[in-house]
Amino acid sequence: MLQLNKSIDQATEQMWRHHFPEGYWWYTLEANDSIGAESILLMHYLRLKDPTFESAIANWLIQAQRPDGSWALFHGGPGDLSTTVECYLALKLAGYNLNDNPIRLARQFILAAGGITQIRIFSRIHLALVGLVDWSICPVMPAALIKLPDWSPINIYEFSSWARACIVPLLVIMDKKCTTPIRGLTLDELYINQLDKLNGWKYSSNLGFFGSIFVKLDFALKLAEVANLKPMRKSAIKKCERYIRDHLGETEDIYPAMYYSILALHALGHPLTDNGIQTAMKGLKSFHVKMSHNVIPEIPDSTNISLINDLSNIKTPNTSTYLYQQCCISPVWDTAWAGVALLDAGLSPSDPRLINTGRWLLSKQITDVYGDWSIKNPGVEPGGWSFEFKNKHYPDVDDTIEVLTFLYKLSLPPAEVRNAFNRGLKWLISMQSSNGGFGAFDKDNNLDLLNKIPFSDHGACLDPATADISGRMLEFFLMIGEFPHKSKYLNKIADFIIRRQERNGSFWGRWGVNYIYGTWGALGGLAALGRKRDIPKIHLALKWLASVQNQDGGFGESCLSYSEGRYVPLPESTASQTAWALMTFVSCGYADKEPAKRAASYLMKNQTSEGGWNETYHTGTGFPGHFYIRYHGYRYYFPLMALAKYRQALS
Repeated sequence: MLQLNKSIDQATEQMWRHHFPEGYWWYTLEANDSIGAESILLMHYLRLKDPTFESAIANWLIQAQRPDGSWALFHGGPGDLSTTVECYLALKLAGYNLNDNPIRLARQFILAAGGITQIRIFSRIHLALVGLVDWSICPVMPAALIKLPDWSPINIYEFSSWARACIVPLLVIMDKKCTTPIRGLTLDELYINQLDKLNGWKYSSNLGFFGSIFVKLDFALKLAEVANLKPMRKSAIKKCERYIRDHLGETEDIYPAMYYSILALHALGHPLTDNGIQTAMKGLKSFHVKMSHNVIPEIPDSTNISLINDLSNIKTPNTSTYLYQQCCISPVWDTAWAGVALLDAGLSPSDPRLINTGRWLLSKQITDVYGDWSIKNPGVEPGGWSFEFKNKHYPDVDDTIEVLTFLYKLSLPPAEVRNAFNRGLKWLISMQSSNGGFGAFDKDNNLDLLNKIPFSDHGACLDPATADISGRMLEFFLMIGEFPHKSKYLNKIADFIIRRQERNGSFWGRWGVNYIYGTWGALGGLAALGRKRDIPKIHLALKWLASVQNQDGGFGESCLSYSEGRYVPLPESTASQTAWALMTFVSCGYADKEPAKRAASYLMKNQTSEGGWNETYHTGTGFPGHFYIRYHGYRYYFPLMALAKYRQALS
């Protein structure tokens, strides 16, 4: 117990060293290098010259290149063709030539992987922007899509929030087809043979029956475009612009959404001084991580949150040898988890520093904007929290659960927190899908047909209810006590979770890698509910979890689990995934069992002298199979939380 106490104390001290005076925690997010590559492309498309910026991004790309010449989607993963093509293009734009070693190695990988014609749809669009391919190889996205009413079987609100935020500006981009040709730039060397430039471009062969129908529809839409048959085009484009501007005004969104919004407004003829373009450009700049060495720091540059209003500040200081472009930022998410971890570790709920954190979180509650979620959930007051400093159109269930958990455990004056808590709770309850589960940003966002259209070759156009979020919701509801019709909600959620259990006992995880994360979320709720009929299911899940424990006591699961449809181990254990497994054992009453003891021992033995843990692998999930995130905060607050819960259980 002495070692356990020491480990918790050291981790607590480290957490406080990461605390911002304003009350929040904010850690870096690391995804894949297509984001940085696209930022170079954006600058060239807009004809903005900044050699220092390009050099810093290019330096990062080169050090991140794998020995086989490729770039991967996650640490230790295989080379990804589309990402590699985009990084290859970025390096050429930054001044590298065909004989430079990074270019030569990347070209060899691309050709060995089938050549440039095998890239995904989004990468095709990016190449078309600078005239490297014809727009005809991209699927048609008629602007009139935005005019379809929300009762229509297919409309923009049937897409997930992240897809919708990209699709609306893409409707403009793909209608206008504005191109910025770059003199002397070509990618002809990436074709297996030159005939492929004309007939080598195909859509995915895995679209199935409905996909084949959509491919035929796409062909018909292309013929309609040639004949200039574009119904409702003018009014549709105007509606797209209104949507873009409304959302930029209240949103600090994901990189792709802001990136495409800039391109759309530019395609409409607006100058770079346009308020919407300025807002999005500043948003992208706030995602920069500047470095004098090639190791991404866990804490971003705090000066990025206060950007002044002109494009001259897009330039990168000369001291930055490397620059990394984040995909998003996560201060609300990090703050809520860090706060709960410290409370679990024994800090007083009246600690002035945590009270300050609680007030900061209260200031981030969204109460004045009826976001996109309200289309499928009408008549409900806004009351949730988003992931970022500001994202009023897109509060999410996951963040709101954790913020309310922290506020519930904190000793804020009741008059200060009661109304905000109750409003957040009502919003959460209203977000339950008809199948009993909870998605992240919308309810009943599960029209699987949308993942069959050619545009959706990444398979991430939906936000269905998942076992991991639903399990956390179930656990939260049980923690807070009584509310109207509680038992009805609880049983419906639990039934949904049980239906999602895999045959081996595990649960698929949507927002973390993968079966370990999903099992942690699901069992936390099921164990807290304690229904007798669920006990065999819980035991089966625990048996599976113990079976994948590593010899060193830790746990480590690869992102490949998604693409292979089964648990795939990493070559080593990770702190965050070990923490999730330990919390699963603890929540199910197994704290005194050998698997829990070994997991706790692993965390204590592998703690750094500063009090944190090292972790290089991506353990967060953006889009399963295509986009993963290394949350730099996960290696700090999740192990602390796990050890704290373990100590509580042993006591």
